[in-house]
Amino acid sequence: MKKKWMQSVALLLACVSLGTNAQDQTQATEEFSVNGLKVIVKPISANEIISVQLYLRGGSLNLTEATQGIESLIFQSAVKGSKSYPKEKLNSILDRTASVINSNSTRDFSYIGLRCLKSDFDDLWDAYADVIINPAFVAADVEVVRRNMLLSIRQRKDTPDGHLNLLTEEMFYAGHPYHLHPGGVESSVSAITIEQMRKYLSDNLVTSKLLLVVVGNLGKEVVQRKVEATFGTLPRGEYRIEFPDPVVHHSPSFKIIEQQLPTNYFRGSFTMPGPSDPEFYATLVMMNILSTRVWEEVRTKRNLSYAPSARIENRFANQGYIYVTAVNPDSAVRVMLGELKKLQNEPVSAKDLKDRITMFLTSYYLTRETNESQGEFLAFHELAGMGWQAAAQFIDRVRGVTAADIQRVAKKYFHNMQTTVIGDPKLINKEVYSF
Repeated sequence: MKKKWMQSVALLLACVSLGTNAQDQTQATEEFSVNGLKVIVKPISANEIISVQLYLRGGSLNLTEATQGIESLIFQSAVKGSKSYPKEKLNSILDRTASVINSNSTRDFSYIGLRCLKSDFDDLWDAYADVIINPAFVAADVEVVRRNMLLSIRQRKDTPDGHLNLLTEEMFYAGHPYHLHPGGVESSVSAITIEQMRKYLSDNLVTSKLLLVVVGNLGKEVVQRKVEATFGTLPRGEYRIEFPDPVVHHSPSFKIIEQQLPTNYFRGSFTMPGPSDPEFYATLVMMNILSTRVWEEVRTKRNLSYAPSARIENRFANQGYIYVTAVNPDSAVRVMLGELKKLQNEPVSAKDLKDRITMFLTSYYLTRETNESQGEFLAFHELAGMGWQAAAQFIDRVRGVTAADIQRVAKKYFHNMQTTVIGDPKLINKEVYSF
């Protein structure tokens, strides 16, 4: 049964590869520049969905203690309406066309996106551009966004998992630019004024700091005309692209928060290579293998926890971690750390490696189905400093990972674990977590 399933997966990958090989992707995608604004256009004729994403570079590098959350506040407020498209008019157009204008802010960048049908693109482009360039920032609308952000901030500790994530990020990124939260903290979000928002947007909305990605059934010439008439009129600025330094921990650390809960929550974090590092691909496969192994060993075989996991982030200053919630955390963590050591000391078998890469790439294809996700993938490679062309090499680089690569990166990165636990200290032997 398993062999037949693996054959089916391999056939799926082969079929998809025929239609989306690296050479075809590179030929189809184009770039051009308008007054310093880099624009990437990927034509797709298979559907009539148009995805547009405008990225503001910098993320946490743009922030201070007092401005944490400002980009999120700006862009969430901007989509409420603009000078030429006040809220009622904008909402009417979006509802009538079933289109979406959304935004998100991360530690590496912020973006504001548009998703619409090709038949509505002309009308929606004008509204989208005006929302970004001329946001109304109506006081009542800004306050609604602010209250929602503050509510989200106050809820970060409402669940053990949310609290664990917050504590881990604070400890892991202490002294690093990433300690500044893109979603803000209560003191900063409460104090940011509309005047500050306008000035921040004016200072940062310069073409040298922006990236525009358009995916859909449109030609380069159509997009170029639209950009020249709107975003191309923005000042060029003098932004120089910079990236956060990797996180360095010289020794293991341990922090426990005492809390009476039905189960205990553990997360152990490690520094990992960022996406522009050649070792990134080996760590992706390694963490995928580790995730499967800790699931099998902790949950399936020993029933020590219902939710063990291992994951690597996709941040420019990156981390990977293992996580478990368990009644007896020491027992579960011992098993998980045993799997880390096994990756360091024993080469992954050829069959296991092949199967895991196949599974990994199956998930990759499934997450690249939409125009929006393809735009995000191109943008991620461009923003990370590799160039959008590197997106077409992703599959080959993952397929090229060897057992020796995995063993090497396991030895290199699995050390100086930064541990956070929420639960009962009486059930925790600190020595177990010194890795």
